[in-house]
Amino acid sequence: MVLDEQQWQRFSLDGFLHLGRVLTGPELDALRERAGDLATGTVHNEQVVMALESVGAAGEPAAAAEPDSRGYRQIQGLEHDDVFLPLVAHPLFLEVCARMYAPHAPISVFSATVLNKPAGQETALPWRQNGGTDWQLDRDPLVTIWVALDDATAASGCVQAVRGSHRGGLLTADGGPLSEQDAELHCDPELIVPLELPSGHAVLLHSWLIHRSGVNESAAPCRAFAGCYMDGRTISVSTGKHFSIVAGTVDEAPYPYIGQLERDHAAYTESLRVAEEHAVSLESELAALNERCELAETNVRTLEAELERTHRAHNRLPGRAANWLRSLLH
Repeated sequence: MVLDEQQWQRFSLDGFLHLGRVLTGPELDALRERAGDLATGTVHNEQVVMALESVGAAGEPAAAAEPDSRGYRQIQGLEHDDVFLPLVAHPLFLEVCARMYAPHAPISVFSATVLNKPAGQETALPWRQNGGTDWQLDRDPLVTIWVALDDATAASGCVQAVRGSHRGGLLTADGGPLSEQDAELHCDPELIVPLELPSGHAVLLHSWLIHRSGVNESAAPCRAFAGCYMDGRTISVSTGKHFSIVAGTVDEAPYPYIGQLERDHAAYTESLRVAEEHAVSLESELAALNERCELAETNVRTLEAELERTHRAHNRLPGRAANWLRSLLH
């Protein structure tokens, strides 16, 4: 599928665009099975993390879920999973990114996640935007793609979006959840659109689009894949590192100031190692000196005792012999 200009114009106005079917029936079955295996611990991948939902303050980390839990909210890090990777790097998604970030730009992934709404559970996501300083990136991501692994309906808590709300940019520098005041001001009920999708279908969201999802009141689980795609040259401002590249290449060398910090850190680490080795050697030398001092003190005591015996013997000699010995001693 290739998006035409009319579709791009609609996306520019609305902030979302239905992309149609991107997964076949067998592909869906394989991904749902993989998600279950990851959630139950049947399959283990150290780079894939299962987590409970966090809907608190922006930037609050998600709580880790226990193995064998069917009540997980998220499975994160799926760009590192061989079964999900073909979906992460789907040609249509890369075409979207080439349009949004320019054809020459490499593409990386900030997050590739399965979102789960177990049947009948009270799990809702409040109004929010993706991006802002809480994400600790040197630029905002613009592309979020959401793929239904199960039918996403209003009853199952599908994504809802405020049409055209991306055009106002981020409402706060932090990004993330909206305040009650911003939600009341910017979430006009007449502009709220439920993004219902059959399983296997995808929708493109501008990352600044105000969106939320509801509670799953149906009798079936509602699972979806969500990928947040970035210009591959994006770095974490906290680490200076790039993210996992799914298309193109990027110079892995850090920015000059990050490189200098790394070199300084290496030099300080080496200095610490040398200082610790020197301290150990000084301790060894001190122990040797203490041992020599103890030996010298023993020798002194021996000589003093010998001198005392000599004096006593001298005092017992006759006069002439004593004078002769005294002359030798003095």
